[in-house]
Amino acid sequence: MRTLILALALGALLSGGCSDSGEVAVTAGPPRPSASPLVQASPELHEKCRATANEIGYPVPCPTRVPDGLTATRGIGGCQLDIIGPAVCARTWRGWVVGSSETNDQHLVIVASPQALRNYAKVVNGPAWYPDARARLLRRMTVNGWRIQAVYVPFGTNAGSAFARHVVLIWTVGGHTYGVGFHNVHGIRPTLDLDLALARGIMLVAPVD
Repeated sequence: MRTLILALALGALLSGGCSDSGEVAVTAGPPRPSASPLVQASPELHEKCRATANEIGYPVPCPTRVPDGLTATRGIGGCQLDIIGPAVCARTWRGWVVGSSETNDQHLVIVASPQALRNYAKVVNGPAWYPDARARLLRRMTVNGWRIQAVYVPFGTNAGSAFARHVVLIWTVGGHTYGVGFHNVHGIRPTLDLDLALARGIMLVAPVD
């Protein structure tokens, strides 16, 4: 997990080939409850969402409930990361939102694209996408009125991505594509459940005119 965070901070941020070739079964062993229950997000996090939206000029995904003890990923090499914020570590990421945060057993990544993307792997890799990158479709669903695709991001075809080995929810609203997802620590099914719990509490916070 730390390797993924380092890759994020050093500029790969989220490297992205779509695998829309079909769904794969969501199977796992006996579900293990997350050690990080969701709690009310702080007013400070909402303010960060608002400030980010004002800076980039479009709505950003803002969690209203987050894992207990969630903290921003430590900055590496002069690149400061936050739970959510504008991507400022590389010019190629201009206009993107990138968030990286963690608890004692979880790693959460949040992204928003300045344009709509149909390719899952381009979402989870961002401007660092390469042609062989792939993400596996797990399921399609509707949450908060959004048509969401749940994907799994294999490490082998997403080297350098902070989303590698994460279960990620991807959706597009108003010409922007969003992705949120936790590292697959407890198995695909529990991780997807945790993603969904997070997504149900997400608001799209728009910039102030």
